[in-house]
Amino acid sequence: MIFVLLFVSIAFAQIHDLHQGDSYYALRAQDSKDNMANEKNVKLAISYYNLALKDSSTKQEAAWKLLRAYYFLGCFATPDVKKRIQIFEKAKKEGKSFVNAYPKNTEIAYWYSVNLGLWASLVNPAIALKAGSIKETREIAKMLIASEATDKEAAARGYQILGKAHQKLPNIVFVSSWVKRDSAEYHYKKSLKLNPNDWATRLFLAEYYKENSREKKMEEVLKPVIGKRPNPENYLEDERNIIKMKKLLD
Repeated sequence: MIFVLLFVSIAFAQIHDLHQGDSYYALRAQDSKDNMANEKNVKLAISYYNLALKDSSTKQEAAWKLLRAYYFLGCFATPDVKKRIQIFEKAKKEGKSFVNAYPKNTEIAYWYSVNLGLWASLVNPAIALKAGSIKETREIAKMLIASEATDKEAAARGYQILGKAHQKLPNIVFVSSWVKRDSAEYHYKKSLKLNPNDWATRLFLAEYYKENSREKKMEEVLKPVIGKRPNPENYLEDERNIIKMKKLLD
């Protein structure tokens, strides 16, 4: 009887840690200013997600939520570039182990790829190439797209990743010879068709049109969302997208 009570108590504690992490993550934009957050709440979320990793019943969910929290900490609560690189480096390392442990988990794969891409964008390109980030990114995107029949949001993310890759990555023989600038539009439009509410994809497509001097198409893409207010659940993320959208139109 004592053993059973102890087991139940431990299991409850792990679930409690996960819920605590969610509670603090929901408050991540509290006391924000100039589209930057106070790091306190997201760091508390990270600490609780790390605790939730210790139990197998909550580990998978805690893993992707931890990676998502690292993304927010680096992008929205860490102005110093060196510290930001350290955060994404940590997320990259831990995310790799999560992907290896749960290769079919689309949330883990997506948030790992986000942190991997952010890390690669901040370090020396030669370091990113040596780490195999381009190959990994493409493989994750293809895995996400393959889930379209059962998970349209995951597939939309996969198309978004490939759109960004075609738009931004250099075409390097034997490394990224598959990259074609014109393919970015196709992948972004596929992503938006599956998830029209993703403001980030809409922004990326608008940026692509701007880069290619297609202002009318850019305006058409931005028109449905440019006058809207940020979603309270993703306030800083949406606010930053709106700021970038307005700059494109200016």
